[in-house]
Order: sequence, then C-alpha cells, then structure tokens
Amino acid sequence: MNFLKSPLFKALFNDNVPRIILHTDIPDFTIAAYNDTFKTTTHLNDRNVIGESVWTAFPRNEKNDGPDILMNGLTKAIETGQKTELPPLRYDIQSKDATVVEESWWQVEIEPIKDEDGKRQSLHVITQNITDQVQKNKEFDNYIEREQLLNRKLSETHEELAASNEELQANLEDLRSTNEALAGSRKELQSLNLDLERRIDERTKDLEASKILLQNIIATANIAMTLLKGTELIIELPNPKMLQIWQRDLTSVNEKKLTDVFPELQNQQFPQLLADVFSTGKRVAMPQVSVEILLPTGELKLIYVDFSYDPIFGNDGEVEYILASVINITDQVENLKRLEESQAELQATTEELAASNEELSATNEELATTNEELQEAQESLFIKNEELAETEESLRLALDSGNLGIYNVVPGSGKFDISNKAREFYGLPSSGEISWTDVTATVVPEYLQIIERARLKALATQKPFDVQYPIIQPNTNKTKWIRVVGKSVGETKLRPARFLGVIMDITEEVEHRLVLEESEDRFRTMAEATDVFIAVGDVTGNAIYFNKAWTRLTGRVMDELREFGWSDLIHPEDKDRYVNIYLSAFDKQEPFTGEFRILGKDGEYTWLLAKGTPRFHADGTFTGYISSSFDITELKKDELRKNDFIGMVSHELKTPLTAISGFIQVLQARAKKNDDTYTLHALNRAYNQVKKMTTMINGFLNVSRLESGKLLIEKTDFQLDELLQELIDESDLVQFSHELVLNIAEPITVKADRDKIGSVISNLLSNAVKYSSAGTKIDIECHLKNGNAFVSVTDYGIGIDSEDLNKLFDRYYRVGKNHTVSGFGIGLYLSAEIIARHDGIIGVESEVDKGSTFYFEIPVAG
Repeated sequence: MNFLKSPLFKALFNDNVPRIILHTDIPDFTIAAYNDTFKTTTHLNDRNVIGESVWTAFPRNEKNDGPDILMNGLTKAIETGQKTELPPLRYDIQSKDATVVEESWWQVEIEPIKDEDGKRQSLHVITQNITDQVQKNKEFDNYIEREQLLNRKLSETHEELAASNEELQANLEDLRSTNEALAGSRKELQSLNLDLERRIDERTKDLEASKILLQNIIATANIAMTLLKGTELIIELPNPKMLQIWQRDLTSVNEKKLTDVFPELQNQQFPQLLADVFSTGKRVAMPQVSVEILLPTGELKLIYVDFSYDPIFGNDGEVEYILASVINITDQVENLKRLEESQAELQATTEELAASNEELSATNEELATTNEELQEAQESLFIKNEELAETEESLRLALDSGNLGIYNVVPGSGKFDISNKAREFYGLPSSGEISWTDVTATVVPEYLQIIERARLKALATQKPFDVQYPIIQPNTNKTKWIRVVGKSVGETKLRPARFLGVIMDITEEVEHRLVLEESEDRFRTMAEATDVFIAVGDVTGNAIYFNKAWTRLTGRVMDELREFGWSDLIHPEDKDRYVNIYLSAFDKQEPFTGEFRILGKDGEYTWLLAKGTPRFHADGTFTGYISSSFDITELKKDELRKNDFIGMVSHELKTPLTAISGFIQVLQARAKKNDDTYTLHALNRAYNQVKKMTTMINGFLNVSRLESGKLLIEKTDFQLDELLQELIDESDLVQFSHELVLNIAEPITVKADRDKIGSVISNLLSNAVKYSSAGTKIDIECHLKNGNAFVSVTDYGIGIDSEDLNKLFDRYYRVGKNHTVSGFGIGLYLSAEIIARHDGIIGVESEVDKGSTFYFEIPVAG
C-alpha cells in the first residue's frame, strides 16, 4: 500500500477523526493501519492489532446484529466500489480498563481506496462512537412518551370542548326553530329563553372549567410549558417553570409576541422550527440544545434544554396553538462535567488509598516477622559476611574481565579507592594509595568544572550521574577518554557519605564518533560545493537534507524543501511515472534511476537524471535513500536533434531502397520466367538484404517518431488470426531454414493499428529465426486469455540469460554474447512501446540452451 507512506496521506490520516484501513480479503478484513484517535476510541490501549482480522481484534457479540451489519457494509463497499454509510449499529467492545465488555454504538462510513491500476486495494473506515448520544436519545424518548400521554389528555379535553360547542350550536338552531313555531306564545317563549340562558350559562361554565383545567395542567406540570398562539407566536399561559427559565414575570410576557420578548431568538433556529410545525402540523422534539437568552439585566445567558413543540388543532383542522415544553438541563450538563472531573479525582484518590493500604499491610507483615528475623539475623550474620567477601571478590573479577573499573571515594577525605583496571585506565601505579588529587591531575583542565558540577548535582539530588572527559596518562603521555557512571550514597551509622560507581575506557568509541563527524562534515562540504543535486531521505521516505544546488534551482530555502519537498514542481507529464519508479524502488529497497522535468525559479523546466541508492546500517537495517540528480537538459536537446537527424536520413534512404526493391522484383519475375535459377537465387538474397535494410530504417524512423511524440496509432477492427497467417506466408517466401507452425484456437477480432501490430509480430518472428538453429521449428500461438488477445512466438534456440531478461526491451540493448547477430537493439524496444500504446503487455520467458517464448496481450474489439 504505497499511499500509506505518502506524507500528505499521513497528515490527513492522523487527524482527530478515528480512522482504520482494512485489506479487502473477505471475510477476514485484515487490519492494515489505524490512527491514534481510533486506538483511543476503541480502547486498544497498548495492543497492536495490525495484521489481525478485524473480527479477531474486536470479537463479535452474537446477541446483537451490529457485526452482521458491518460485514454486509464492508462487502457492499468492495462490490460496488462506492462510499457506504451504515445506520447506527451496536458493536460491543471491551472497556477502557479491559475488565468488562460494554455496550457501544457506532456511526460507520466505508470508502474503497483504489491503487494506480484502478483496482480496489483497501477500505478506509471512519468509526464514530455515538454511545452517549444513543443513550441520551433513549432517555429523551422516555420523556417524550410521558409528554405524549399529557398531550393526549389535552387533546381529549379539546375534543370535549369542541363537542360542547357543537351541542350549543344545535341548541341555538333549536331555539330559532322554536321561536318561529311558537311566535304567538310569549309566555312559552320567555320560559324557553330562560331555559336557553340557563343551558348557555352551564355550557359557558363548562368551557371555563375546561380552560381552567388546561391552565391547571400547564401550571402544575413539572416541566416548563406555555402556549404559543397563531403564526405570530403570541405567548399564553406560561407556567411558573417557564417564567423561571425566562427570568421574567407573567405581566412582561403574557399576550405578547415571542420574538418581541426575546428578539435574540431571531438569529437562532427556534422561529423556523415553530413555523415548520404550523405549516406541517408535525411535532418537533430535540434533546440537549444550547439556547442564548437575553436576561432583563442585559446579560446574554447560555442554557441547555430538552424541548418539544406539539401542534394543537382548531375546529377547522388547522394548527391553532403550539404547546411548547421545555426542560432546563443546564445544571445536569454542568454537573456531568463536574462529575467527570470528580470521578477522575476520586479515581486518583482511590488509587492512592489502595497503594497506602498495600504499604500499610506490607508494613504490618514486616513488623510481625521482625522479631523472628532479628533472631535469625545474628545466626546468619557471620555467614553473610563471608558470602559478602566472596561476592566482592567475584565482582572485582567480573569487572576486570569486562574491562570495567570500580571506585569508592569519600568526599573531603581525599582518599580514592579504585580497582586495578581503573588504575590502568588513568595510567596510575598498580599499588599504593591513590588520592583524589592524583586522579584529577590526569584530567584535561577545561573538563574539571564539568566533573565538579556533576559531583555537586549528584550530592544535591541523590540521583545517578554520568560524565565523560579526556585524560592524559602520566605513564604513557597518551590522551584517553574516560566515562564515569555512579551515584552518591548517604551517610549511615557505620559509614560516611561516599561516591560509588564504575569507570570505562571509551577512547575507541569517541575516536570513531569523531571520525564519523569528520566524514559527515566532509560529505556536506563536498555536497554544498558541487552542482549535482543531492538529497538524503529517512526510513519513512521524508527528506532530511538538501544541498544548496536544490535551492539555486527551485528558489526554495532548506526549511521549505524539508517541509514541502519539490515533487509539486515536476512536470505533469513526468510526475506519475517518476513517483511510481521511486515508490516501487522504495518498497523493494533497491536502487532506482529516473528522468523528469522540474520547474525552476526562473519559470523554465530543467531535465534531471535522478539516481537513488538505499542506505543500510551495519546490521543491515534500512535507513533511507541518498539521491543525486544531474542536469541533462543539453543532453535532451542533443537527443532531440539526433532524432530529427535520424528521421531525416531515414526518409532520404527509404526512397532509393523502394526503387531498388521494385527493380529486384522485376528482375525476379524475369529470372523466374527464363528459368534462371542462379540469378533468381542471387536476386532473392539481394531482396532479403533490401528488406532487412528497409526494416532497420523503419525501426530508426519509428524510434525517432516515438521519442518526438509523432508515432501515430490508427486503430481499426481486423482479424488478428488472419494477420498472423499473412505474415507467416510472407516469411515462408523469403526464408526456408525454419518451419513456422501456427496454432489458432479461434478467430479473434481486435481494435488496433494493423500495420504496427504486424511490425511487432514480424520482429518476434525475425528474432526467433535469428537466434535458433536452422532446421528447427517455431511455434506461434493465438488465443484468448483473461479476455484479451494473446499471441506467443516460441523458438528452441540458444535462450537468454536471466540477467538480460529485464533489459531486453530497453532501447539499443543487445544480449552480450549475441553481438555476432546483426541488429541495433531497437526492434524489441519499439515493439514494447507499440504494445504499451495499445494498453497491452509484452514479456518473455527463456531458458539458456532450450529456447525462448516472446508474447504479448492486447484488448479485443468491442
């Protein structure tokens, strides 16, 4: 996966989104890479699961269908080659402390990644953990169910009020008809009016009772509620909890427009949501939404709420009111944050208490056994002293054999107790007392302050020290490098404070480092002085050094080159080819060579020939590449002039050759008619030589056209098997030394340049005849392979060495031991270019002294 090593891809891949790369090996889906965010999100901790199946790294839980949904999504992305977004799925993983498997919900996106050939190479998967969101949605759904129950009760009350209105309307109609029927009876009419007034009064009381019931429901609800009337959003019946959230009194908001009371809502989402409820009649509910409220003091306050907007319909079926229900969860959100902080602190305290308990338990156990140990200590003390003496002697022997010295110095006493090996390092006498002054006298003076600072720091911090310095041995007058490692030991009842440690002779190591530094300085000096473009890359492919020649060419300073490189300056026609050469060599850790044009600071393109060589440590570990590039612009211009010259000469030579060929054919016909065998044989040989010359000139002309971009491919539909038969028939007319055997499995139609494909086949047949003994046969195969037309030419001649196989199709390359055979090494090069321009492939298989098979594949027609 070459793209994994691209710096640009790494920068995109290692962002804050959890990402993982999977191979397309169904059904395992082996893990190829993942970023740190994914590692944290999935609680991998210190586990490295690269190379494992995704189902092994994250075991399936058969109790839920999340793994099956994921499997189907990965398979679908491979089959369709399209980005796939999965619905939220449950896939349980281990907890962060790896003690339990916890419920986990995920939002997954899968995108196939294709390689340079357009084949799907891997899957790029984004996994967002939405467990908290899912759990909060469940809690909110429970709240919505309770709220819907309240809405149903309100709706029933509304229906009762509507029924009362209908009944009242019917009574009024009865009254009208009664007045008409009993117009003559005032007494009955008065009685009826009194009854009607009573019934109206009862219905009015019922309506007032219903309204009071609705007011009581809203006023006594344990959540904030209010009615919003009409599209102007007139506030009615806000309950105390709503007024508490708004921090307003009833008189300042009742019967007023919502946006007049809270103008700051105009720039928020809520007016549009309310308008949608009026237009669609559908309920809207959202959990944990942030709202900015302007307080009467002028302060803009941010709160968090769960809210819903429920439509209340009038008699005409249109939305008349919206019941707004709000739960202020600001305290819960802030408490959750404080709870998380407290839990972290509590966890730390718990761990400290656990550690303290363990220490206390250990102390109690130690105290319980102290008496027994004290009794045993007196008996074993003598034995321990003897063992200690033996151990000290063994330690001295080990240090001497390991080329290490030891020392023991008591500050202030001037006494310096060192081993024989350490005396040897310092060039001091092997016997007698050695003082601290004797040792410091050997040190190069400017390093004495370094030693003193290290000694004082060790005394102050009680931490180990490590110091290196040069000395001059008194007995040899040679300079040596010494490394001293040790620590200070505090004063005890039995012994004073002192320094203990080991001494090493690191002269060879320091000298090697100095030689290496000198070598690097010499390399940099040479690199900066040359006009060759030199760069050094590390094991990841990132460049770590450019010489000044790159700055002179590109105009970019060293820091810009290190950060951005110069690949963006490569000519678009050369970039993909050169990058593929480099990445292919990088994967194999082998040398590479490539040519490309690069844009200079002057706005002109320069041709460069780049050669890269891999670098390795002494242990064989790959450390990166060193590359050198050369300006070949003038060579390219010379080559262009050469190609123009070759093309001109080839054109000039073709005209007389065509005339000669025509004359020979006329003479052949006359000799054949006169039965002049000798002349006919001579003319045949002359014709063969003219044909070889024509083939050679056409080859040079085609190479010239190819390299100047003028070689045209004119594709038409034709029968490939018929072309093969024609070429073999022509070959049989001019050569009699070999038997050409054609095996055609089936007729094949291709869309290609008939003349160019014919020249490829003729070249392969000519080579087979050249490099095989007379009297042998040559097999030609033609059939379908992998949906392409496949042609092979097999001879049973001298064969080709394996070291030459990869170079056969290079321009002007000829096999070393076959220079006795005529040719300029352009036939196979030209054939390879023609096949490549037909989107085909060409290759060879060979074994020395057994023969060779050259083959090519091109697409079929249609």
